[in-house]
Amino acid sequence: MNYDRNFIDGLNIIAKYIPKDSDWNLAAEHDKIYYGEYDWVTDKKDIKRLEDLGWFEDEDSWAYYV
Repeated sequence: MNYDRNFIDGLNIIAKYIPKDSDWNLAAEHDKIYYGEYDWVTDKKDIKRLEDLGWFEDEDSWAYYV
């Protein structure tokens, strides 16, 4: 599994849904990165793809373990 590629692909999927007026930023903890709001992504195929890439919901955001 290519974790770097999975991370980047996930960012690209979520970025398609960022509202134009959003000032949301990337956030990180010691073992997780958070990006966007979970409810932004509405397409079931994109949600499934994100989950397949290892992304998940945490704190109402999309999260990825690093």
